[in-house]
Amino acid sequence: MTENKIANSLERLGYTTLWLDYGVLSIEYLDSQTQTFDKGIDSNNEHYRYNTLKHYLSSKDKLSDNEFDNYLQLVMNDSDRAMAGSAASDLFNKVSLTDSQFDKLCTAIKEFGSWTEKIITRHQLLRKLNSHNLTDAQFEECLTKGDNIVQEFIIDKLNISQLKEIEAKGNTKKIRNIASSKLKNVSETKIRR
Repeated sequence: MTENKIANSLERLGYTTLWLDYGVLSIEYLDSQTQTFDKGIDSNNEHYRYNTLKHYLSSKDKLSDNEFDNYLQLVMNDSDRAMAGSAASDLFNKVSLTDSQFDKLCTAIKEFGSWTEKIITRHQLLRKLNSHNLTDAQFEECLTKGDNIVQEFIIDKLNISQLKEIEAKGNTKKIRNIASSKLKNVSETKIRR
């Protein structure tokens, strides 16, 4: 691609030159996207940027602090706020974040609105649960603040009294049924002994 063609493609798809400078977008990927865009298959240029970000993260287990900062800068400065919010929240699920990166992401993502509070709470709870054994205080926090993803995550770690509590107060019918089933299995095991 010539420099003029690159500049034209970047502009049409809503990229800045930083996407190339940071190595998030390659010339080959840009060329491929431009060809697809020109065919009129999808005229929403934010879809191309989001695919580029997903493609970039799919090749990484971790991001260096510099890579993390570059990714976050691209996302936070994107003109499509809905896409940018999704791309920022992808960082929670797609790569292993250091404590510093996690804290920085929690602060930055709040700019996308109140919908991020639930996601931040979920990932703060999951992060705590992954680094420690489940305490009674954490269980209560998961029961009161945790969404169904958090509650499903902890269900195999619960003792009998916690299972009874989540059977009664779990967020979804599925969670309550799983707890009920586990309690039945515990009772049947005790009867057999």
